[in-house]
Amino acid sequence: MPRVAVLGAGPAGTSAAIALRRAGCEVVVVDPAGPACAGGAAGLDTPRALSLSAGSLGAAGESVPPSISGALARLGLGTADLDRDHLRSLGTASAWGAPDLEYRDYLLDGLGPGWHLDRTRFDRTLRAAAVAAGAVLVQDRWSSASRTAKGWSLSCLGTRLTADVVVDATGRRAAFGAAQGARRCFADRLIGVAATVPDPAARRHVVLEAAENGWWYASPQPGGRLTLALLSDADLVRREGWARPMGWLAALRATRHLDVPRDEPSLIVRDARSHLLTPSAGRGWLAAGDAAMALDPLSSAGVTLAIESGLAAADLIATGQVDSARHRQQLRRRFDAYLRQRREVYRAEQRWDGPFWTRRREGVTEARHLVVR
Repeated sequence: MPRVAVLGAGPAGTSAAIALRRAGCEVVVVDPAGPACAGGAAGLDTPRALSLSAGSLGAAGESVPPSISGALARLGLGTADLDRDHLRSLGTASAWGAPDLEYRDYLLDGLGPGWHLDRTRFDRTLRAAAVAAGAVLVQDRWSSASRTAKGWSLSCLGTRLTADVVVDATGRRAAFGAAQGARRCFADRLIGVAATVPDPAARRHVVLEAAENGWWYASPQPGGRLTLALLSDADLVRREGWARPMGWLAALRATRHLDVPRDEPSLIVRDARSHLLTPSAGRGWLAAGDAAMALDPLSSAGVTLAIESGLAAADLIATGQVDSARHRQQLRRRFDAYLRQRREVYRAEQRWDGPFWTRRREGVTEARHLVVR
């Protein structure tokens, strides 16, 4: 079986590592953020129909639907850790296409609970599971790679590694794929401007509210905190000054269902563009998770899809189909289907005619208009 280097220790990378170890591969996970651990010996995404339940901006707030339990089960993990370490989510409440909130309750729908994640703790759990499966976890940052007669020579800041196959799980940057000449094809200019603030209301539902030139979500977090995020296009954020506290607060005050924090927020700005990496695989490497395909946070399934993407990547490696033309074609078809689904969801909101909404209703974000960067 091949020796595999996984670059990135988020849900896609650690899931790939767990599955690869089960298949008998030697696996090293290069983790640029987590603690150094020792252990063991030294794709992809399938978008689902978009639902009105905002997903995440990574560390800026993460709420996952009940479907996460199925993805964890495929890793051999249950939901006991989720119940112990994270906050249960009762469902979503959305004002989309109409001014009033419409509730979707997971438990009443018979789906079981979702969860509001502490992402740092959740990712730590997956890293520990990868080490327990026999992967070597190296705290370092990948910097460059070169082809060898047998595979890859990888340079990190303090480590050199060799591998037959590389999994790019570096997130939206797709750093390894980009270094091999792949390009991210962007379908929009969406960014998120978020702050995490105290939550005196102790909410248990994710609240999503459409606005004149974008949309907001409020995601409860463990520890009595709430993440508030404005999603809009980068040019509109610059034009309106929404990346500055005063402009962001003014936009928040215009909402009907969200409370304005007492103190001036500390804002973070995150990339939320939909993109497809082209190609998503090559000779001896493939991308997984957001590196391969990143979706609008409206999809609400970022973590779940990342886990499934990591599992799919592991299966391709274990079966010798790393650079499969069929796989790349399937991924493009899935991304095209996702864009059509996304357009229908945005078309459900007809109250405004500003540029944010008209860009999406008029189909300027369809696959044929993708911008390659």
